Amino acid sequence: MTFPYEQKFQTYCKQKKQLAPSTIALATKSITTFWNYYATNIGPNASINEVTTSDIRNFLDSLEQKMHFKSNTVNKYLSHLKMYFVFLAEYGFINSYPLFTLRGNKFDRKQKYVINWMSHLSELTQITKLHSETIKMMAAISLGYKPDEILTMRINTLLDQITDSQLKKYLQVHTDYSQDANPYLFATKSGDHYASDFNINQKIAPDRDLIGMQLTSHKLRMSFVYSILSNPKLSDEEILKTLRIPLKSLNYYRKNMMLYVETTEFKLAQP
Repeated sequence: MTFPYEQKFQTYCKQKKQLAPSTIALATKSITTFWNYYATNIGPNASINEVTTSDIRNFLDSLEQKMHFKSNTVNKYLSHLKMYFVFLAEYGFINSYPLFTLRGNKFDRKQKYVINWMSHLSELTQITKLHSETIKMMAAISLGYKPDEILTMRINTLLDQITDSQLKKYLQVHTDYSQDANPYLFATKSGDHYASDFNINQKIAPDRDLIGMQLTSHKLRMSFVYSILSNPKLSDEEILKTLRIPLKSLNYYRKNMMLYVETTEFKLAQP
């Protein structure tokens, strides 16, 4: 296997998409090239479920800038990656589809992230129009948890680590304890946890206009990552511990921050 779910993907291309063997071979080659790029930068902990729009954007940029591929060639790679990630999302192998914002090779070279929002969570609880799911997701992300970990998180795991009394009270008030004394942070009507973050993101995304930043689990995770990286007082050891990533990933994110990322400080919107 040269990339995750390769055999299943090829079966999908052959049986459902009814693609020619030559087309499947080209798509396989493109996806393998991307996965090798991503895994080389991230290291042994590379997970297909952690791939973001920025990762794919940076890969396409490297094809154009370093490999000097022409635009139509870069677009073929993008087309193959879209097909692959549609397959992954359709069959539940990833929690969210990372390619919504990419349209051909005409894309903004800089990904924009709002950083250092973590200390404002207590203030955000005062915005009555905000969905409680938004506060819950931001609170969990602010403690360093990754999106896939948050899906199966119990409320007490979060409450035990929250020191702000106002935020803790808000989380307790907005939790349904009717079926379980320690329910999942994000529970379905039956009390189970969600299989993916799709429904959660659908709920919290509209709050972006109230907060002034993109609100999906992966966008929040990356804004948290760049918040931590932008803090000059933190040592590498402290950053690695906070983000829970290997050194190779730290170097990768630092490179992205220098070349591909534009950050702005969080400011609470005035009522």
